[in-house]
Amino acid sequence: MSIAAAPADRWSIVRGLFEAVSALGSTQRSGFLDFACPDVAIRAEVESLLEGHEASSDWDMPCDRRVEDATEQLPEISGFSIERLLGTGGAGSVYSAQSAASGQRVAIKVLRTAAANSQAVQRFRQECRALARLSHSGIVQMIETGVARGGVTYLVMEFVEGQSIDAWLQANQPSAERCIDVIRDVLAALAHAHDAGVIHRDIKPHNVMVTPEGRVKLVDFGVARLSSDEGRRTGFRTETGHLVGTFAYMSPEQADGRSERIGVASDVYQAALLLFEMLAGRLPYEADGRSAAGLLRAVLMDERMRLDAIRPEMDAGLSDLLDRALSIDPARRPQSVRQLDAELAALCVFDR
Repeated sequence: MSIAAAPADRWSIVRGLFEAVSALGSTQRSGFLDFACPDVAIRAEVESLLEGHEASSDWDMPCDRRVEDATEQLPEISGFSIERLLGTGGAGSVYSAQSAASGQRVAIKVLRTAAANSQAVQRFRQECRALARLSHSGIVQMIETGVARGGVTYLVMEFVEGQSIDAWLQANQPSAERCIDVIRDVLAALAHAHDAGVIHRDIKPHNVMVTPEGRVKLVDFGVARLSSDEGRRTGFRTETGHLVGTFAYMSPEQADGRSERIGVASDVYQAALLLFEMLAGRLPYEADGRSAAGLLRAVLMDERMRLDAIRPEMDAGLSDLLDRALSIDPARRPQSVRQLDAELAALCVFDR
């Protein structure tokens, strides 16, 4: 049996099934889909949404509890003294710690292998591979990775003092020029990553930190994509239809699961989206109150608002540039982060 539907009707079916099944426990989902979704292609789309929803929330749950609340879940990691729990997700936790050898404060991301699904394990390993390639002042630095007693895989990184960029915006109320300056720092970090064959794919406020000195740090390469050669070597590639990232900030090619179209232009889109939000105080499509499926529909289909429609005092050339950079079609965007940076520099000249 197959459900024949026009694209709009098809999306309505997918969205309805996703919203229904996401409220169920994991053991109930398969039986529900067996009953409610006999169409194989539509079921694949629903399952893709579920995977993307889980991927986007793995490490995005800030928590202020002291580490003593979770000591039973954390085996000892030799050489480090755990200080406190920074955040937790479905597959593990992030802690601040101190190196016994150097006294350096670090962040340790811990993956509880027994609690993690295979995709979470693969994403964790992919993040380690990505960070191992990178050495840039605007990117969080990996210190070491390993496996502790009990089969717990961990990743030790530099500890980034500062605020996420949305908190920094609220606290500092920076000028438009300063916002553009910050995004150009993001683009410089992304240029280094792209040169190393790493696509971040999850540029969003939570993953861009600003230090007390005003320096930018990109964090969380958990859904990063490596070059195709590395993907073949490691056996880990993002398959068509598998969504990873945070829905409201996905590029359209991520949202429709077309992995062959994901590349540097996807990071261009997300950097431009972040700049738009910084300058306009909102995203260029309606996001508030929408479900995950509704957000994906907005990313894929909704017309983007122009910056100068929200901020009429903004330069029309900047609005034109962001309009291109946020195009649903990747071919219309600046084709590299360096090109986007150069176009921003040509429009907005100020000291760096």
